[in-house]
Amino acid sequence: MKRGIKKGYLVLEVLLAAVLFVIFATGGIIGLISALNFNRSAKERVEAVNYAQEGVEAARSIRNRSFSELANTAGTGLRRNGSTGVWEYNGAANNELDSRYTRTLVVEEVDANTKKATANVNWSFTPFLPLSVSLSTYLTNWKAAIAAAGPPIMVYSKTTNVPYYRTWNGSVWSGEGSAGTVGGNINFVELEASRTRDEAVLGTLDANGNIYAQVWNGSSWGTPTLMANIGSANATTRSFDVAYEKSSDRAVFAYLPNSTSVDFAYRIWDGSSWSSPLTVSTPPTTAVIKWIEMTQNPVGTSNEIALILLDDNIDVYGMVWTGSVWSNMGAVAVWDASASIATKKAIDVAYEQTSGRAMFMWGDATSTDQYYRIWNGTSLTSATLLDIAAAGGVAHWVKLVSRPGSNELMYGELDAAADLNTRKWSGSAWDTATQHAEHSAAAENITSMVFDLIWETHPANPGKAWLLWGNGARVSKKQWSGTAWESASVLTGSDDTSFIRLKAVSDTGEVMAGMYESATSATDDIWESHLAGGGTAWSAENTLWGGPISAEPVYFRIDIAGQ
Repeated sequence: MKRGIKKGYLVLEVLLAAVLFVIFATGGIIGLISALNFNRSAKERVEAVNYAQEGVEAARSIRNRSFSELANTAGTGLRRNGSTGVWEYNGAANNELDSRYTRTLVVEEVDANTKKATANVNWSFTPFLPLSVSLSTYLTNWKAAIAAAGPPIMVYSKTTNVPYYRTWNGSVWSGEGSAGTVGGNINFVELEASRTRDEAVLGTLDANGNIYAQVWNGSSWGTPTLMANIGSANATTRSFDVAYEKSSDRAVFAYLPNSTSVDFAYRIWDGSSWSSPLTVSTPPTTAVIKWIEMTQNPVGTSNEIALILLDDNIDVYGMVWTGSVWSNMGAVAVWDASASIATKKAIDVAYEQTSGRAMFMWGDATSTDQYYRIWNGTSLTSATLLDIAAAGGVAHWVKLVSRPGSNELMYGELDAAADLNTRKWSGSAWDTATQHAEHSAAAENITSMVFDLIWETHPANPGKAWLLWGNGARVSKKQWSGTAWESASVLTGSDDTSFIRLKAVSDTGEVMAGMYESATSATDDIWESHLAGGGTAWSAENTLWGGPISAEPVYFRIDIAGQ
């Protein structure tokens, strides 16, 4: 009996071992098959995404050729024309793809000048497991939009209660005209132009503390609208700004509503009238707002506008306008309670032009420190340090500008020791002092914003930028080659200058410069110089007004706008 039991146990053990072997072996085989399938799936998905991206780019190419060719379709194939090589619709065929995949392009109308293009790619991983990917983009009739916009316009203050203006006809500035009279001697002018209408909104802040807005309709100025009176004590900083929404082309005017407010208010111009004022109480600022900076999201279908503000307690905070409400981007506390200075414009904001991400910049209380945060539409990064070791003091005046058709940004800052420095953002990182030797250790003054930056828009000069600044007894200029700054040279006919405003015209590539000279200058003028599209030789000095001009500080008494 015992021997039989023993034999029985042996058989059971063998059977159990065999079963376990089969289980483990099967599991290993299944795991191997799963791994192979996962790798294959990932590879095929990458290929499908590439085909979808190509479909989106094909739609963009068709739009660039002619917006009318980007016809609405519930689903069409795409092909390159055999004789011209350009992309075109191809019915249901997919002769540009691997035979495993099918791709259709869906085009839907959003409005008269905007369409949504979606590239759908489908394939079968197995006969019973179909897969797909989709990529979408919004494409605008940018040629029509530019054609509808008005010519560049310049507005400037002679330190009276009248803003003066001139328009550009493609070769010269017009004779001088007068906009609507405001409440006092004008310290600040801010001008923004419509994308789809011959229209511009002008904001002014005068020495009596009146903030006015008035609208140019292509031939005349409307009656100035008093937005607020903030008192003469608040008239030395620009606590207002205006920006147009990209898609709807409405103008949003944000401003300090009274002399003691820690909040800002806003009104919207829809092309015919101003909305009622609304106050935004979200910002956790602790003192009167001193500076407001806004800029438009460049993505065609977006109405987003980014805003950064600085208060009298040197608190920094930012928000975005979504097209209907102001969002705090998830940040409920002040971003920085120890910024560099409250009486100078130590803040700015700009968008990367292809990604649509917004970068907010400001100077900090530590001499070499600048901080930035990035908003990608859904989340906000933490404050990140940009250290400029050559800075001799805290940032007083800062400027951040976007390169057209790129994610590159250029940053400039003038510090308390009159040092002028720059850095370039690649879309993912800042470059260093290797590319940006300090431009000046003795700028004209630190009382006013004596420099400006601009990227070129002419296709012959992609990636080039200009820096102009007051530098002793002259205006100095440098061009960024795309990788480095050229040597400084003197702008023709220049003199002591305390404020400079630059503007690059999108459709012609011209670069405009408006100069407000120092009260100690030899000629005491307001003047302009300009650069022909694609050229490098600036025009001779053209006096707009022979003075006398204001003593320091000169505030922001010139602005230029236009598409």
